[in-house]
Amino acid sequence: MNAHRAIKVASPFSKGRQHQLKFQSILSEAAQLFNWQGSRATTLADIAGSMNLTKTCVYYYVKTKQDLVYQCYVASCDMWLEKVQQANAMDANGLEKIVAMVRAHFEQYTDTLNGKAPHYAMLAEVSSLEPQHADDILRRWREIFHQCSAMVEQGMAEGVIEKYNPAIVSSAIFSIIQWFPVWLNRSYAAHPEPVIEAVLDVLVNGLASQPHQFADIDFPELNNLSLDNFDREMQNRIKREAFYRVGSIYFNQKGYKGTSLDEIAASLDVTKGAFYYHIKNKEELLYQCFNRTLDVEKMLLAKAGSTEGSGLEKLELALRYLFNVQFSEDGPLIRYRLLPSLDEEHRKIILKATSANSEQLGAYIRQGFSDKTLREIDAGVAQHILAGAVEASPDLVNWVSDIDSKVLSSAYFNLFINGLAVR
Repeated sequence: MNAHRAIKVASPFSKGRQHQLKFQSILSEAAQLFNWQGSRATTLADIAGSMNLTKTCVYYYVKTKQDLVYQCYVASCDMWLEKVQQANAMDANGLEKIVAMVRAHFEQYTDTLNGKAPHYAMLAEVSSLEPQHADDILRRWREIFHQCSAMVEQGMAEGVIEKYNPAIVSSAIFSIIQWFPVWLNRSYAAHPEPVIEAVLDVLVNGLASQPHQFADIDFPELNNLSLDNFDREMQNRIKREAFYRVGSIYFNQKGYKGTSLDEIAASLDVTKGAFYYHIKNKEELLYQCFNRTLDVEKMLLAKAGSTEGSGLEKLELALRYLFNVQFSEDGPLIRYRLLPSLDEEHRKIILKATSANSEQLGAYIRQGFSDKTLREIDAGVAQHILAGAVEASPDLVNWVSDIDSKVLSSAYFNLFINGLAVR
C-alpha cells in the first residue's frame, strides 16, 4: 500500500488564521486610503466604513490610528524585504537579480490594481510616527537597502553593472520602484507587459542612444531668473517666500502631521501672529509650498530648454538643475508624496500644473527622439521614471555624506541616461 504524503491544509476554522486574515484586510484597506488621501485625512471610522465594519471592530485589531500607520509600514517593509531576498537568492548575476526585483515589484502593484493582491502603504510619513516606531521602520529599510546594494556590488564585481557608488545606484533603482504607486493605473495594469518592458529597458540600457558624457555645468540661481508669476498674488513676496522654503523643509522631513507652525515661525524668528498675517493655516502653507515648487520647476525647465543643445542635452540640464535646487539655498522642492495631505480641490489644481511641467520634460524627450540622441522608447514611461528620480533625489542624504551637486547629479542620473548595464 502506498504511503500517504502528509498534507497540511490551513483550516478555515482556525480562529488565529481568521484573526490574521481580517487584520491583513484592515491593513490593506488602510494602506489604500493612506496612499490616496494621507493619514491626516483618514480616520478609523473611514476605514471601518469602507469595509462595512464597526469602529469597535477596528479597535480590536489596533489601538490607535498612529499604531495602524505603523503596522501598515511594517507590512510594506516585510513585502519589500521579501522581494529583495527572493532576488538575492537567485542563481543569477547582479544585473539579472536587480531586474528580477524591479519586475517583482511591478507585478506586485499591478496585481494590487487588478484586485489580486493587497495594498501596501508608501512610507511617506515615517517621521510622524512615535520615535521607537520610526526607528524600527528606518532599521527595516536600511536592511532592504543594504541587500539591494549587495546585488549592485555583485554586478559591478562581475563586470555587468557600471562601476559607481553602490549607494547612489541603489537610490536610483529604488526611485523607480517607489514611484510605481504614483503613476501606474488600471489602464496600465490591464496591459502590463509593454509597460514593464519599457521600464526595464530604461533601467538596463538608459535613454541615450550612445554613451553620454555628462557636462561640467554651472547651476542657475533663481534670483537671476525671471520672477514673473512667481508665487502669484503676493504683496510681501520675500517674507512669504521664506515661509514657503522653510515650510517645505519641515513638511519634507516631518510630514504634514508632524509639522508644527510654531517651529516654522521660531526658525524664522517671527511670532506665530506674524505667520498668520501672511499664511492662513497649515493647509494653505502646504498648498503654497506646492505652488512655489511648480514655479521653480517651470523656470528651471525653461532655462534648460533655452539652450541650443540636443534633446538629450536639454534633458540632462533639466534633471540636474532640478536635482541641484533640492540641496541649494533656494531649495528644497516639496515632496510630491505629500500630495495626499492637500484637500481635494487643491490637489486637482496641483496635479493639473504638474502635468504641464511634465509635458515640458516630455518635449525634450521627443526632441531627443527626433535628433536621434535618445533611443525610441515609450516617452510617457520615461517621463514617469524621471519624475520619480527627481522626487527621490533628496533621499541621497541618508546614504551619501558629501553632496556636491555637480558630481552627485551626474552619478545619480547616469543610470537613467546610460543605463545600469556596462555598454
